[in-house]
Amino acid sequence: MRAAALILPLLIVVGCGDVPQPFRHDGPNVALAPVAARSVLVRRIDESPRGAMLADAVVRRLLDSEIPATTRSGGGGGWTLISEAEEGATTTVLRWRLVRADDEIAADLTQTIPAEVWRTPTPRLIDGLAADLVEKAMPVLSGGPTAAPPTPPPAPTTVRLVPLSDLPGDGNAALSNALRKLLEKSGFKPVEGDGAADFVMRVQATVTAAAGGQETLTMVWIVAGADGAELGRISQQGALPKGRLAGPWGSLASDIAAGGIEGLAELVRAAKRK
Repeated sequence: MRAAALILPLLIVVGCGDVPQPFRHDGPNVALAPVAARSVLVRRIDESPRGAMLADAVVRRLLDSEIPATTRSGGGGGWTLISEAEEGATTTVLRWRLVRADDEIAADLTQTIPAEVWRTPTPRLIDGLAADLVEKAMPVLSGGPTAAPPTPPPAPTTVRLVPLSDLPGDGNAALSNALRKLLEKSGFKPVEGDGAADFVMRVQATVTAAAGGQETLTMVWIVAGADGAELGRISQQGALPKGRLAGPWGSLASDIAAGGIEGLAELVRAAKRK
């Protein structure tokens, strides 16, 4: 009861007297207003029905996230969401800019979809685009830090293959094709001609007669750095029926290339550790 008696006079004074309030000002304190409480004016991407559908869907998603939003000019607050569509032959890029009241661009967001899908979008697609957009914009609208852009993948290691020559049968073409495919599959980027590359790979091949109607194929892969300094060699050797190399190499080219690329990868890893 004593606590109530102490509090009651204070309540009476506040309720009845014109107490001086030197820090009072008329209107809301914008500095204290949460960013999320300022409404968003969503502008249509174009004047087509799909433009209206998408703008309305974005507004619904914003409202679901407790962000006041509207498509009517004059009803916005601190934000304007501006969009445009860049239509290409195969893809369409939707570009969204979230702009503050002072015209500062707070966020620049993109969505890429197949061009054919954008020409006749379904309600499900429209809602999905709206949901994705609002999810990306929420860190900015809620006043939190924007998500860091994804780190781009490292550039692939480039390898220049010195053109093969003097192999019997279709060995030059078959082995070259197999090498290019395996390089790409292994994460390397083949470089054609005399273009600059991180590594250069060339091969020395010899075919010698062997006992039992066979012949021996010896492959020596020589790997050098961009400066031309030799990093190492990979050797392969195998016996084949005589005349086997005179025709199509077929799967033999892939088997030989696999061994060469495996050795190349080991030399590249060793070079990068230095």
